[in-house]
Amino acid sequence: MRFTIAFLAFLTIAWSGCVVKHYTKVPNAVSERFGPKADSTKRTNPLRNLYFGDLHVHTALSADAFMNGTLASSDQAYRFAKGEPITIADRTMKLRRPLDFCAVTDHAEGLGEMYMVQYEGAPGHKALIPSYIRGIYNPDSTVNHKRQQQLVNIGAKRLRNPKELTHPFFFRGYETTKSAWQLHLEATQENYEPGVFTTLAGYEWTLGAATTHMHRNIIFRDMMVPELPLSSFELKNENDLWDWLANISDQGATVMAIPHNTNLSNGGTFTEYSAEKDSVNLRRARLRQRFERMVEVHQIKGNSEVNALLWKNDEFAHFENYTEHDPIEQNYVRYALKKGLEHEEHLGINPFKYGLIGSTDNHDANPGSTEETPSETKEKADSLRNANWPLQTGGVKKVYEVENPGGLVAVWAEANAREHIYDALDRREAYATSGNRIKLRFFAGYGFQNSYDSHKEMLRDGYEKGVPMGSDIELVMGKSPEFLIWAAKDPELATLDRIQVIKGWYEDGTLYEEIFDVALSDGRKLNEDGTVPNNGATVNLETGEWSRDKGDKELFVHWQDPYFNPEVNAFYYLRVLEVPTASWRLLDRIRYGIKYPENAELVIQERAWSSPIWVKP
Repeated sequence: MRFTIAFLAFLTIAWSGCVVKHYTKVPNAVSERFGPKADSTKRTNPLRNLYFGDLHVHTALSADAFMNGTLASSDQAYRFAKGEPITIADRTMKLRRPLDFCAVTDHAEGLGEMYMVQYEGAPGHKALIPSYIRGIYNPDSTVNHKRQQQLVNIGAKRLRNPKELTHPFFFRGYETTKSAWQLHLEATQENYEPGVFTTLAGYEWTLGAATTHMHRNIIFRDMMVPELPLSSFELKNENDLWDWLANISDQGATVMAIPHNTNLSNGGTFTEYSAEKDSVNLRRARLRQRFERMVEVHQIKGNSEVNALLWKNDEFAHFENYTEHDPIEQNYVRYALKKGLEHEEHLGINPFKYGLIGSTDNHDANPGSTEETPSETKEKADSLRNANWPLQTGGVKKVYEVENPGGLVAVWAEANAREHIYDALDRREAYATSGNRIKLRFFAGYGFQNSYDSHKEMLRDGYEKGVPMGSDIELVMGKSPEFLIWAAKDPELATLDRIQVIKGWYEDGTLYEEIFDVALSDGRKLNEDGTVPNNGATVNLETGEWSRDKGDKELFVHWQDPYFNPEVNAFYYLRVLEVPTASWRLLDRIRYGIKYPENAELVIQERAWSSPIWVKP
């Protein structure tokens, strides 16, 4: 539960002014690491298949995960994602519903150091500090909590007065980082089964000190990768990162950076761009648009769409809110999508043109573990009720106030293979869920029908007469575009309550947004004042059962914006809500008698968010 502080504790432990000189330019050639596996392109579907995955997972090679008890490798994480049972420290785990694709994204910061700590024969393995860090584990693989807490405390103390981060003095050089990276790449390649299960090479670039999360997950299209992943020790800011991504792209790599936890970025992720079209400003905006195609809107450490304290007119903005500071608008994705339209008007470039994904940020090497389930034991439930989550700002929150099971990313791709999964992300034909497997389609165009005899007919119309989520649509004679919107429930979970269209636009120097309830379950129609009548769906607080007779299995609508203005830049994205269901907190209360305060979120409405469609005058 304390992975953030534990990770940063590792970065700062044992400093005594003696550090390795950091390099902004480390020799780092790009090469093809493995030959291609069997080609799956013969089995492609032009109307595209739906695949669910997780692009944000940590294993024992991440310092924070290791210090909090994770011993699993990349290989074990991938096998878990495929649905295979894995056994670690006499505990066998199995994912109930396997994923279709996955990327393990261990922190680059400390990657070589963690390889040195864990792998016998690595340079410096038997030195004092690596031995001390290994000592958090007893011979039976249980955690020495006293030693673990010492490491956490050291990190927390230093983070309140952070210094420039670089490799600690016991770092034995970049060959250790290369060894760790190679170990990860081998597992990524070995577990790749084109047409069945896709692995994507990746890692996390983790910039952030006491008050900000400026993290990016770096995802590669194939195994044309650099010799080692550069971290925030070498790439000190976003501009350094984008310059390096441009450099390795020139050498043949195809790569993207995905920001995450913008809810914790203290306004730092969606930075302002000057309205002046100077070369530096334009270059920054172009590089960002080139490499940051997606943003992670939901994960274990909270939701980054909106915050209820700031979006008071959005009745569903309270979902999994978590921040370490007073929330600020610049931390949230909906704000960034609107601000990007303003930048585009001044610069001609939208640096915040993001598609939306979810993932877990799981630090237990368990990708895809996203369902709301009760804790395995009463002891675990008690710890979640009572344990503190140390904040980097020095305060604490309870774990149950912070944590949720995380999200998933869904893509519409021609086949389950690296090139197709990555390309779907790159064109933003992807969407986020809060952990469920809602199916979602979204098209904009002209000449659509009000209803269709078959799903395939609707899809053909969508692609032939319009564009899918993640795309631009250019207006025809200034006419209001038509939207095809379809969603279906997770086959194993709750029914759907409604579909909403979220619209944002920039006009006369002001950012605007509006929410439309465009499809309602149970045959409901909007009230005259625009509000939605209650369908009576509830959750039984004694049993956890939800109203299975409420909600719809599918919702479909052919919709046009009644207030469309052809002269302004705008975007539209979908938010699909399930009927209310029990959160893991309620399930723990029911099973173990755990008592939570009145403000605990016992009932939730799981959801999905599409990538936007942008309308250009």
